[in-house]
Amino acid sequence: MPVKKDTTSKNVPSVSVDSLPHNLSTVTITAFQGRGDGLDVAASLFSLNNEDLQFIDNSSFVSAFNTTPGVRLEQRSPGSLRLSIRGSLLRSPYGVRGIKFYLDGIPLTDAGGNTYLQSIGPEQIHAAEIIKGPAGSLYGAGTGGAVLLHSPAGFKDSTQNNLTLGYTMGSFGRINPTGSWEHSGKKSHTYISASHFYSKGDRAQDTAGRSIVNYSSQFKLSGALQLDLIGFYSYLHYQTPGGITKSQLGTDTTAYPRSIEQQAAIFNRTIFGGASLKSKINNYINNETAVLWSHTDFKNPFTTNYEKRKESNYGGRTVFSVHNNDAISNWKLLAGMEWIAGRSRIDNFGNNKGVPDTVQYKDRLVLQRKSFFVQFSADLDPQNKWHLQAGISTNQQKLRYHRLTDPGQLKDAIAKTDYLWSPKIGLTYKIRPTLAIYATAAKGFSTPTLAEIHPSDGRFEQNLQAERGWNLEGGVRGHAFNNHVDFEGSIYSFKLKNAIVRRADQDNMEYYVNAGVTSQKGAELWVRYRLFAGNQPESWISQVQISGSYSYQPYHFLNYQIEDNIYNGNPLTGVPKNIAVFRLNVESKQGFYLHTVLNATSRISLNDAASVYADAYQLLQSKIGYRFNVHKTSFDLYFGVDNILDQVYSLGNDINAYGGRYFNPAPGCNYFTGIQVRL
Repeated sequence: MPVKKDTTSKNVPSVSVDSLPHNLSTVTITAFQGRGDGLDVAASLFSLNNEDLQFIDNSSFVSAFNTTPGVRLEQRSPGSLRLSIRGSLLRSPYGVRGIKFYLDGIPLTDAGGNTYLQSIGPEQIHAAEIIKGPAGSLYGAGTGGAVLLHSPAGFKDSTQNNLTLGYTMGSFGRINPTGSWEHSGKKSHTYISASHFYSKGDRAQDTAGRSIVNYSSQFKLSGALQLDLIGFYSYLHYQTPGGITKSQLGTDTTAYPRSIEQQAAIFNRTIFGGASLKSKINNYINNETAVLWSHTDFKNPFTTNYEKRKESNYGGRTVFSVHNNDAISNWKLLAGMEWIAGRSRIDNFGNNKGVPDTVQYKDRLVLQRKSFFVQFSADLDPQNKWHLQAGISTNQQKLRYHRLTDPGQLKDAIAKTDYLWSPKIGLTYKIRPTLAIYATAAKGFSTPTLAEIHPSDGRFEQNLQAERGWNLEGGVRGHAFNNHVDFEGSIYSFKLKNAIVRRADQDNMEYYVNAGVTSQKGAELWVRYRLFAGNQPESWISQVQISGSYSYQPYHFLNYQIEDNIYNGNPLTGVPKNIAVFRLNVESKQGFYLHTVLNATSRISLNDAASVYADAYQLLQSKIGYRFNVHKTSFDLYFGVDNILDQVYSLGNDINAYGGRYFNPAPGCNYFTGIQVRL
């Protein structure tokens, strides 16, 4: 989690965009608009820089995100992602829910509460900040947390232009060509990238393809104004092989036969655009205002139906900052609002082997999410050791539903929440300039998403309640031994009421229920040690970096009963109790490097009754490469192996699946190789 003191705008990550890929890049922590080094923020944070995001696999976020303690990014097939932060996976059959996403300060999460993370490629992102636990004081509703993504950015004193081309190929017919162009100058910065990914997969009915074109720019309009623009178009297609039973793991049965027969798949075309204006009104008041628009064309031939959705979203976010930095006092007041609205057209048909036939229903939905927030932070003593950070937000979701078909059934309905309050208060104490401890209390809630209120079988769950709870947390973060050691640790207790869980019927049609109360107490630890052996002239090694993380998650249901089934005391479905990750980075002065990650995950309960578990597994991944320059052109040649131990495991399980079809087996031992050229 490399960070440095903030020397730029509090809202813009200070990153070196012209450094070669093997150089350690640094990221200014922007979460909660602290000072930039993260030591004054009373929350659990983790940052991933550009090197982290491409450490093993430059075509997917999975390996990088899973090095973060408390975070689990699952992949049921090459295009199907779902993210869990401290157990929020409980309610996610696919997609990202209960977690807010922002790209360069612009909301990515739509009005329905979902984020199409699989529509974003790692080549678009230069840094990611992960906030764990409720973050409602500044980022609205969400019990899991928030993720702040940053595009490449950086003004230069002289004009620079760089062209980067890459190509990766590997097992299962995998190809991944990429290209990007970057312009930097005193008053402008532009980054354009394009990529394509294809894999036929290692299972039947498992082909995936993704094409993305991305654009981002920053313009200094004056000394007081900066305009940021972002936009991307993505086309995603992946087949869904469906879950299989535990007895079928490791056999010739790699897919659910009906998924093959019905040609089950996802087709997703998404276009997204946003603009943000950062204004310095005077020496004490700043403002950042953003607007966005997106459209998604979604098709899903499923085993029992064929769903077509067209979703349009639009909205904005504005934040005013009032601050006073003088010798006597140091404080900042933030106040703002976020409003996202959307319209969804959902048409459902029968599925005749991948072709839509008889109309089942046609629905029209109008959605709206509003959030108003305020946050105050201040140093409490002249030495700036004690720092207070407190805030509160109020949030509301409103959904209007109209059915065009099925005379005599429910035609119109409204699902509307009251204004729900999310307070947060935290205190940090800086023991020394590079070491701080913190304590925080925060209340979070997550309203049901569109996909939960209106699942694919056409029902309308008007009475589904928002889940909510308090998180109490304490932690420590800092640097030691002349910044050769970085560390962060935390303990927390989160009690969640009305937890939303997934269930499935005999046709594997998903639906959702409120599950009473859960206890989510845990602990997290992350340590990194940088050994610079290159200080010795005779040394062949220029750098050795070792890091490790551990997540302890003994979550369980406190009060959960459905009909005669009592699940009190059972482990939380879909969440491993223990996750340990070890990472090794070795670099030589001649340009050779070795990257290795070992992820050891304990067994996972797959149903609320805790009668079926996924076995523990150890996932070992490694990449070796050679970087060199020819004149002004940089080359990076690499070869990598995934699942070196050839473990039989499922990286994305179908929790509470009907008929015991819980497992989506991940590939066995496989390889990839590629080249990146920078001109």
